[in-house]
Amino acid sequence: MYSIRNTANPYIPSQPEPTRQDPVHAAVVSGDSQRVLQLRAAGWRANVLDGARRSPVDVLDTMRGIDNRSYSGMRQALLQSLNPTAPKGYTKPETLHGSPWGLEILVSGALKGGVNDEKGGAQSLNGKVFFSDRTPQADTDTTTRQNLRTKARTYAQGHVSVSASASSRAQQHRLTQIIGQTLDKGMPLSLSERGGVLRVSDPGNIQQEAAAWMESFLHDKYIYGKSALPLLAAPLEQSAKALKLPGKLTLKSEHGPDQVLEGAQLQSFYKMAAGGLRKSLEGGKAPYLSMLNQGTVVPVVFGFDKVRNLGSHGIQSMITKSYSYYSYQNHDHPLSGSANGGRLKEVEVRSLADLATLYLGCEVKGARLPDDVLVRIKGAKRDKAEYLAPGQLKQFRANVLAQAAAHSPDRGARPLRKQALRDLQQINTTLRSHDLRAYLRSPEAHVRKA
Repeated sequence: MYSIRNTANPYIPSQPEPTRQDPVHAAVVSGDSQRVLQLRAAGWRANVLDGARRSPVDVLDTMRGIDNRSYSGMRQALLQSLNPTAPKGYTKPETLHGSPWGLEILVSGALKGGVNDEKGGAQSLNGKVFFSDRTPQADTDTTTRQNLRTKARTYAQGHVSVSASASSRAQQHRLTQIIGQTLDKGMPLSLSERGGVLRVSDPGNIQQEAAAWMESFLHDKYIYGKSALPLLAAPLEQSAKALKLPGKLTLKSEHGPDQVLEGAQLQSFYKMAAGGLRKSLEGGKAPYLSMLNQGTVVPVVFGFDKVRNLGSHGIQSMITKSYSYYSYQNHDHPLSGSANGGRLKEVEVRSLADLATLYLGCEVKGARLPDDVLVRIKGAKRDKAEYLAPGQLKQFRANVLAQAAAHSPDRGARPLRKQALRDLQQINTTLRSHDLRAYLRSPEAHVRKA
């Protein structure tokens, strides 16, 4: 169930009646921007819907006879950030998009739908660009969605219960590294007493089928139940011991007799399966930042100006039978904005450690955060969001890159983009262990010796 929702209303009452005499609506109708600021400072939110199911911002956008100066002042009053660390006069995003593919988005310069495997439930729309925007989530809501940022942050985690999810693939990559490194060091794999079965449909394509089996095994056995999480950053000996593979594997095929793999044959199979899966993930199936971060997703939330003419897709609850609506568009969305608006103005990460990983990934892949974009740090719910000034970001990036060069195997003789992923992972781990708040100051004062 979906429809196109246009914000412009062909019939615009000159004096829209606010729901329950909401004072913010009343202040907008009367053109009193100072009153709006006072109300917001006192705890009133500019998200209540009027009788025509319009928010105060919607009412402002449809008001007739308002001059540009008054319009800008009222919009500023409605959307201005009340966070003391935000730049003076900074207005909050009206549309957000959270993704575990933050680096790939910066590299391409656009939000792209359907780039990776299609996923989602039976009611989902695949291949679309979805946004969290200032619209009601349900027909019965009396406000615009109150979890505007929360929804985007949830999507940015990449958590879906299938093996094709970004989070699962990030962990699959790290687990295949553990298997490969264990074998490369001549260490024995940890095997369980239970056996496994691989039903081979195409004996001529055994490498691909082995990789698919490894994906399913790692997801079902370790990732779905979250038992993989302690292994991601553990020492190799510890993680190799905990990661148990079947002690024998039976290959079943309609084209011949069963084949039971044990001993050296089984070790060779696991090396092939893990290597094939890892190659596929490094070829674009897993978010680069999550691989750089040793299997842990680096969520990025992109904040945009208002995007007009979005579609609305309804998903029905199996329990209540009510619909929740999600905004989307059919085409890619440039970070610089389009004819429908939506210029990127803000990037949010959870911590300075995630920002360091993002800058490291950008340097490796030749991407940059746009100079006019504000960076927001928001971790735990109890933590107040922090906005970083351009000067702080410049110093932070300089320190990150200086430290990355200092801790590279050749001490910066080769550019980061030419370093092996395993070395970059170690650099990233080292960076994240530092006092990154010191990185916000001058590089000379805080560059550590390797």
